[in-house]
Amino acid sequence: MPVDVTGTVRTSVDVALTPKQAFDNLLDEIKLALMDRGMKLDSESVGGRILEGDVEVGAIKEWVADERISIIWHPKSWDKTTTSELTILISASDGGATVAIEQRDWGRVVGDDGAELLGWFAKEVASSLLSASAPNRLGDWITDRRARSPSGAQSRDFYRNPVYHWPNFLAILDTLALRPDDHLLEVGCGGGAFLSEALKSGCRASAVDHSLDMVRLASEVNRESIAKGRLRVEVGEADELPYQDGSFTCAVMTGVFNFIADPLEALKEVCRVLGKGGRLVIFSGTKELRGTPAAPEPAASRLHFYEDSEIEDLARRAGFHAVKVEHPSLLENAKKAGVPEADLGLFRGTSGSQLVVARKV
Repeated sequence: MPVDVTGTVRTSVDVALTPKQAFDNLLDEIKLALMDRGMKLDSESVGGRILEGDVEVGAIKEWVADERISIIWHPKSWDKTTTSELTILISASDGGATVAIEQRDWGRVVGDDGAELLGWFAKEVASSLLSASAPNRLGDWITDRRARSPSGAQSRDFYRNPVYHWPNFLAILDTLALRPDDHLLEVGCGGGAFLSEALKSGCRASAVDHSLDMVRLASEVNRESIAKGRLRVEVGEADELPYQDGSFTCAVMTGVFNFIADPLEALKEVCRVLGKGGRLVIFSGTKELRGTPAAPEPAASRLHFYEDSEIEDLARRAGFHAVKVEHPSLLENAKKAGVPEADLGLFRGTSGSQLVVARKV
């Protein structure tokens, strides 16, 4: 059988979805992944383009929903004459669908059909697959996907109404005692469920999350409050908040603090945007949760669990005073939130919950 020496690159995956489900999910995931890399798909139809910054790198020449997308690819901005053809194919298979991607004439793109092509394939494709499926990157991907920077259909379903987070939410709301004249900041808003409840107090609010998918979901969940000008939700980082000094009366973080890479800088930023006397409430978990359903692996290895004295010191160094750490029982809140009776045991005791309350000087 003759060998294909044109440099066609092929990869595929079999999934337990219908072809339509596979097509819709893949398209959603590709758009999000492209955005993470500074790229975007500007139209889901023939004539649509894929842009890298402002540069067109792909032009859609065929779009058959649930079946195939063909793209003329421009891999060299410095040489417009060099192109390849990229095709995404969806087909039915036993019990599901096969998703395949082919990119043809890649040997011509790298300028060689032999050793150089193999070198590109080894470094950019094969080693990337090996690395992505090894424990470090796989653990990071699972942690990001489900908790640190949630994305995808499964996470959207969970964070739209995170039943197992509601006990935390209720504890925070009891402590904050929001008033109509409050302006609340939530750092790491997830799908916006906490915001929805907080806004019932009559307050105004702003929120940031570094997951574009969660910002989109929080905006959808709270679209009426956004339309009325009571809420603003945007992509942002905890250590670089997009707000002016003294903008808020109170701030909250829930399920976020243990993931923050530079907690002191994040606390300084929150302190900066709070007005005088502004109050901060943080809900986090202690090391007692490591390895439990609340902090399973691989996320547990990527969380930093703080001692009470450690988190108190960070808050004071950031500019807060009257800092205290409590360990409330969440059992009654869990019952109010409708946590299934079989899981109420997860909320018994107080050693796993860590509620930090502080005020700005």
